[in-house]
Amino acid sequence: MSSRRSLEHYFADTAVSEETLDQLVRQAHEKLEPNMRFIRRREAAVGIADSPFGPLLIAVGPNGLLMVRYLSVQHAPQGIAILRLKFDPVEDERIVGQVGDQIRRFIAGERGALDYRTDLSLVGGDFQRRALERLADVPFGAIITYHALAATIGAPNGQRAVGNAMASNPIPIYVPCHRVVRSDGVIGHYGGGTRCKVELLRTEGFAIDQSLRIPAQAVCGHRVTHIFCRPDCSAARRTDPAKTLIFAGSEAARRAGMRACQLCHPT
Repeated sequence: MSSRRSLEHYFADTAVSEETLDQLVRQAHEKLEPNMRFIRRREAAVGIADSPFGPLLIAVGPNGLLMVRYLSVQHAPQGIAILRLKFDPVEDERIVGQVGDQIRRFIAGERGALDYRTDLSLVGGDFQRRALERLADVPFGAIITYHALAATIGAPNGQRAVGNAMASNPIPIYVPCHRVVRSDGVIGHYGGGTRCKVELLRTEGFAIDQSLRIPAQAVCGHRVTHIFCRPDCSAARRTDPAKTLIFAGSEAARRAGMRACQLCHPT
């Protein structure tokens, strides 16, 4: 008997009952479901929240806040497209509302309002990730220059790359790229616009005026010695930029655990 005829012989009467088919489908589903969890993209809650800076597109994933996007100057479809590269957006105004409420409270002066966990899954490359992770160490009421931030990640000449990393930061306000300024004292650009950066810095105690420069009462703090100086102090000028923060004033520096320099006696 040929192999073809043998197969015909064995499969000649293969009628399967509906009950058996249902059982086979259930068994297949049970086996496939655990593997489908690895294939299926994670969901992200998305929505629009109101703020003093206009509407914000917000996305929250299973591991934390993914995106805060200024819709007054940035396009929502582009933000959704970036999100869809790794997540399935699902509208959820309740979760988004929690983030929006924290942002409004922060801008109103509640220092500890921003306590939502962040997730850097939408960050494009290793350099940007390292820059944003180091930025997270800059406390409330302090700023750092592009040059100094670049130096902290081992790229002292990479201030332009740091600027690009800040411009594409997916979670502004929470990952505070408004705390990065130019070395000449000018506050520099910001993804949400200049007015937004000025207001965020004012919220943290920096008296920014129309010159858009860091005010004269700002002081320089050393991250290792924990001593703060006047900007014109000889000790401050000798300090490694990677170890320097700029505080809104002496009070902000002391609040961060710094003590006054015995050479320049900042007040």
